[in-house]
Amino acid sequence: MSIMSIQSKLTLLHSRQLRFLFFARSISILGDMLTPVALAFAVLSLFDSASALGVVLAARSLPSLVLMLIGGVVGDRYPRRTVMILSNIVGFCSQGIIGLLLIIGESSLWIVALLTAIRGATSSFFNPASTGAIAEVAPKGKQQEAFALFAIASNAAEVAGPALAGILLIFINPGWLLIIDAFTFLASAVIIATSGPLGHPKNVEKRPVATEIREGLHYVRRQKWLTVLILSASLFQFFLLPSLNVLGPLVADRHLGGASDWALIVTALGTGSIVGSLLAMFFKPKRPLFVGYVLLLLGAGPTLFLLAIPAPTPFIVISEFVSGMVISFFSTLEYTTIARLVPNQLLSRVDSINRFGSMALRPLGMVVVGPVSSVVGVSMTLVIAAIVTLLAVTWPLTIPSIRQLKLDKNKSISDIGAAR
Repeated sequence: MSIMSIQSKLTLLHSRQLRFLFFARSISILGDMLTPVALAFAVLSLFDSASALGVVLAARSLPSLVLMLIGGVVGDRYPRRTVMILSNIVGFCSQGIIGLLLIIGESSLWIVALLTAIRGATSSFFNPASTGAIAEVAPKGKQQEAFALFAIASNAAEVAGPALAGILLIFINPGWLLIIDAFTFLASAVIIATSGPLGHPKNVEKRPVATEIREGLHYVRRQKWLTVLILSASLFQFFLLPSLNVLGPLVADRHLGGASDWALIVTALGTGSIVGSLLAMFFKPKRPLFVGYVLLLLGAGPTLFLLAIPAPTPFIVISEFVSGMVISFFSTLEYTTIARLVPNQLLSRVDSINRFGSMALRPLGMVVVGPVSSVVGVSMTLVIAAIVTLLAVTWPLTIPSIRQLKLDKNKSISDIGAAR
């Protein structure tokens, strides 16, 4: 991978709209990655209760999931730039007020939870509109490179943000980090406002929201490759992510080197994600979902098996690096395929359905994995989760419309839909 080849990919940013959207997203994501660490310590400092922290974290995630389908309708109905600007302004206000309340130190738990819920809800509207905007303004034939470029920024922020937050918290009140995040929302809104048009679905008749959601769901059901993709992701997030995020730290604490080893494992995952996004800028398989699922087998179960043993930390670190790389690569192929094949007037709704379907079972998984492990044991729970996750990733490879799907100039959506 030469410097010249990297520079040629960065010519994507010659497009004013894509460049401004990239910088706006990058600034906002970095600010968002400061928040989890800061919010956790701020809430614990203010209320001195793990239950209070649980309420605030749930308040952030649940509205995002509940409103996701409505956000898709909004992204397909109104100018996507307007939707993103308004989402950022609401994020600026809610996050800024939370920061001020935490700095003052005089607030009730429910006010903080309510404001956090409002902040969480903004992503339900911003993300589907953003996906549609990227697909709209990316240069012709360069959508995969565009999504990969945005993924690189996101993955880099996920690695750098918590580390930067940890350093800043040594010197300043956690509330100030939320203020900083609030101003990244404002900066993002200003940049997007000056970017120029970012796409607007044409000739869209405004109908009841429920009708438009049903239209999106009907489209997804008619495309078997898309239905399978969403169901597979739902199982993946129900079994793998809760097992990794809940039981992984437990294994590290009991059998490995504790928090430092777990931090190393998580860092390897983030670093692998950056590498996977870079890979997606240069490797464009003709059968993206087939290649993606084959590679995803490397990230679906090995880490859970290694934690079940448990294997030495270096083996788990290598496994998580590979997992991060293939999951990030697959995600870019997934977004590219949807952007290339789904009609523009349905794109935000399909994106929201994809996000909703993929994440819907994750909160339940987080709740049940602990009790299940207390009954059957941590190692057995990890093994079962690994096996089911591998099956969930293998199943799509048996579907003709997944194996045969190609992204080339001569391929139409009707061709894909006909492959069953």
